[in-house]
Amino acid sequence: MIFSGTSVKLEKPLLERVKAAAQAGGYSSVDEFVAHAVERHLSELEKAANDSAEAKAAVLRQLKGLGYLE
Repeated sequence: MIFSGTSVKLEKPLLERVKAAAQAGGYSSVDEFVAHAVERHLSELEKAANDSAEAKAAVLRQLKGLGYLE
């Protein structure tokens, strides 16, 4: 994945950790590693948000079924 005209600034200690992780993970570049890490984290956040919305809907259905809500 290529960033089109976008750059992200990282503190030097973090950048060094990212470089080491990218190399250890077999990524072809730091950009590829960062893109993968961001995509993975976003997927986790989106799944958690979706699970939360489904849980809320289930609670509302239960409350309606018990007559607490119309």
